[in-house]
Amino acid sequence: MPTSNAVARRSVSPRLGGLASSSVPILLALGCSSPGHGSDESGTGSGSTGADTGTSSTTVDASGSAASDLPPPAEGTFDLLVYNVAGLPQGISGSNPETNIPMMSPLLDDYDLVLVQEDFSYHEELAKDATHPYQSEPKPPAGGTDLGDGLNRFSVFPFTDFERHAWEQCSGQFDMGSDCLTSKGFSVGLHELAPGVLVDVVNLHMDAGSAPSDVEARKAQVAQLVGYMQQRAPDRALVVAGDTNMDEEDEADFVSLLEGLGLRDACRELDCPDPYRIDRAMLRDSDVVELSATSWSLDDRFVTEDGEPLSDHEAVAVTIAFRTKGP
Repeated sequence: MPTSNAVARRSVSPRLGGLASSSVPILLALGCSSPGHGSDESGTGSGSTGADTGTSSTTVDASGSAASDLPPPAEGTFDLLVYNVAGLPQGISGSNPETNIPMMSPLLDDYDLVLVQEDFSYHEELAKDATHPYQSEPKPPAGGTDLGDGLNRFSVFPFTDFERHAWEQCSGQFDMGSDCLTSKGFSVGLHELAPGVLVDVVNLHMDAGSAPSDVEARKAQVAQLVGYMQQRAPDRALVVAGDTNMDEEDEADFVSLLEGLGLRDACRELDCPDPYRIDRAMLRDSDVVELSATSWSLDDRFVTEDGEPLSDHEAVAVTIAFRTKGP
């Protein structure tokens, strides 16, 4: 597996954005569709640098360490951005993507790992100024209303074993969030933070809305994600982040996600002022790698010159420390 010198990269200072207590409502959150509905699709595990796509050439065990030996001692921090960029077509998006998404692009380089949702129709504009050497290729639209899954990542860390999975259950065609019009779901890749230090990173976008069918869809999506990740690597260090669309009313299902995968919510771990914000980052240690959130904030630079948000979601910034554990 290719290694990265990203550990030596500067650790960006914690963002000091205003900590609003509520998310801006989503005008239209597209979801799983019949084209690709419930399907598994392997994606690209790298950007234009030519890193591996598909299965890693390094054999790893369930804990995320090289099967031949434990990784050498390592520690560091990385800065994670979780951001729903509202990239539906102009006029449908809850924002003004033709103008706003190009303004987001230069800000992405301040982060070591960027996980975006609703990156549907303006990916080239979003990626234009991002210099991360490892970037996912967007999932191709399946035709009709399907615009892909909108899930992409920009990383200074190489990643392999990259896959995309559509949700098997969704709610709403032209109502209740219209989540079944496109193939929302989750993606996962195996990132190497330092030589031999491997962490699975999940990017997700769950069903929107508060109707009973929306709640049932999110419950099913939690079960699908937990079931898949328990099979993929039940003991590997893990980051799960994205737009969960789960607020205070969904607390029981959110706890099911945390407990099902042994995750800790970064916001709550740091006693942040908005523990029910739907855009989340969650962490899990392994026997080999320890992860801990050291800061959580909203990046208030993602605004227009007039101070208007660039998206109908705020950008969540989390600094994560990692270290290898001794034998």
